[in-house]
Amino acid sequence: MALVKLWKRHSAQRQADKALALAREMNEPFLSQTGETVSSEWMLPKVLETCEEDTEAFAKTDLTLDLCDYLTYRLTGRVTRAISSMSFKSQWLQGYGFPSADYLDALHPGFAARYPYLMRGDVLRPGEAAGELTDEWKQRLHLTQGVTVAAGQQDGFTPPVALGAVGDGDASLVLGTSTVLMLQSRTPCTVEGLCGVVRSGAVPELYSIEGGQNCTGDMLGWYMTNMLPESCAQEAREKGVSAHTLLSQRVVRPWENRLIAIDWWNGSRSAPCDLQLSGFLMGMTLSSRPEDIYLAMLQGMAVGTREIIEQCRRNGATFTAIRATGGVAKKNPLLMQQYADILGLPIAVADIEQGGAQGAAILAAVAAGVHPTVKAACAAMSAKQFVRYMPDEAHRKDYERRYHRAAKVRADMARLMHEMEN
Repeated sequence: MALVKLWKRHSAQRQADKALALAREMNEPFLSQTGETVSSEWMLPKVLETCEEDTEAFAKTDLTLDLCDYLTYRLTGRVTRAISSMSFKSQWLQGYGFPSADYLDALHPGFAARYPYLMRGDVLRPGEAAGELTDEWKQRLHLTQGVTVAAGQQDGFTPPVALGAVGDGDASLVLGTSTVLMLQSRTPCTVEGLCGVVRSGAVPELYSIEGGQNCTGDMLGWYMTNMLPESCAQEAREKGVSAHTLLSQRVVRPWENRLIAIDWWNGSRSAPCDLQLSGFLMGMTLSSRPEDIYLAMLQGMAVGTREIIEQCRRNGATFTAIRATGGVAKKNPLLMQQYADILGLPIAVADIEQGGAQGAAILAAVAAGVHPTVKAACAAMSAKQFVRYMPDEAHRKDYERRYHRAAKVRADMARLMHEMEN
């Protein structure tokens, strides 16, 4: 029997709030690497939720695994843990371990014994070997020799190596239904409101500073499903193009768009980390058109990413390059141009189809000994062709005004939503 919990489900918010308040009260060290917050998307609140609300299932549970660790467990028969999942999502701190027994038992009596047991297993870095395929899997795959299985890794954490973004100051942007922004740094950088800062989280020996947005491609999908006028859908069908392409073709002078969208359709994951916030659209008039709303959502995605970047910069982080991958990045040139314009930085989109899978293959090559290090494997196997988007310098001031106006709206709306909630 198994109980599956999806990261996007926020039903453990009450447990996350309790865990955060208690961690602050008891000055738990893990807060230093989790942006001074606890998210309901993470492991500890989800396990605590089961403990409190489904005692029968919790009593029968022997292992709690992130999906990446579940897959390596099934393939090898060994229980191992990805350092990214443990550090970013499970309140495990390198050199310290799990939160203190006093803290865990204060969350729920007996939790200090149960949580570390459920989360047991060797913690592995990217590119390390988790073991070899079991005989069962060798038979299933018609293999006769041993095959090394690399340590698990979360899907948003393998693209940096696929992109070759493995040096100090290199940033990777993964754009899909949600968004992951990750910066590699030689020095640690504690950033309030971000998901975490972990050494060797994605690249051995470098600190991975990770933030993201819950609802980017999903927000566009919501718009297409629920808000797109039938006249637009019909025109797109007649022209043989997607509705995204049609709306993008209609956009002119994007720097003059008066609408502002905030991408909190599924809460805010970073800057701020507040999953109780909700999406927002401002500036509508009778002259507003479908492409204006669509453009506002694209610009809202870029503004949200810049908020993360600015938060990192205020804490001493340096961005030298941004490389991007993901289905949305390849399919939507208008979006990537808005990223370049609003961030004021060049964006290089890799000409690869599956950045996550390619990154996993690179790490597997290291685990199998094909390449000695992750950087050596990247030199041979990472993306080599990129489409580059440069900022529109002619309208630099317009985009700066747009960003600062949208940033103020985000801050004001966050305060208003908190007042309404209270």
